[in-house]
Amino acid sequence: AMGSDESAVEAALADAYEADGKYAQADSAYLLVVQKYPRSPRASTALYKLGMSLAKRGRRPDARTMMERVTREYPVSDAADLARDWLM
Repeated sequence: AMGSDESAVEAALADAYEADGKYAQADSAYLLVVQKYPRSPRASTALYKLGMSLAKRGRRPDARTMMERVTREYPVSDAADLARDWLM
């Protein structure tokens, strides 16, 4: 499906920004995946990756907010399991 292809490209772009240390762009790109494809499995993963990126930058309160959002909005997902582990 076209939509899944687009979400894959946008998710990969977010990962690339994050890997390059372009955090403002990465944050926006991860959130865009969630906004545009809220029912895609990529959405929960994007929120989790955003949380991890924030944590890595020492922004733990913001990271916690993202992890809690993953568990609330996507409770039955691999990302939620990872987020719950992080929150413990």
